[in-house]
Amino acid sequence: MEQLFGSGSPVWTGIPSPAFGWFQPPPAYGTRSSVGSPIVTAPALLANVAMNRGQPSGPTNDQEIEDFLYDAFELLTGTNEVEVRCEGGRVTLTGSVPHKRLKRDIGEVAWVIPTINDVQNNVTIATRRRARSSSREVEQHSGGANRKQA
Repeated sequence: MEQLFGSGSPVWTGIPSPAFGWFQPPPAYGTRSSVGSPIVTAPALLANVAMNRGQPSGPTNDQEIEDFLYDAFELLTGTNEVEVRCEGGRVTLTGSVPHKRLKRDIGEVAWVIPTINDVQNNVTIATRRRARSSSREVEQHSGGANRKQA
């Protein structure tokens, strides 16, 4: 069993080593990784952020948790509108993301940090409305002219 952060953190099963490094940038959200690419999990993502921030033991206070999560979300495409607030180990996520799966994923990322005792995921799904195609409007207008008049 390996630890998520430095020696002061609880032991987690199935979590990659804190020395996890990306030999290529993480795949964009929603794309399949190629053969041989690392599978990016929430613990691996946070271990990478911990190394980059020089905090191998992870965040220890509310401000560090917020900064830590912002750094992690920067690595996930589509999370630029997510805001993080932390008070007393309780994290509140607000804003919007383009996919339901991404909302779930950012909640999971927050829960992986051992010092967090609650996550309120108030993120909404930003649906993209499709614009009507001009060909559809043309069909509707031309279809009426071909009707028989009584």
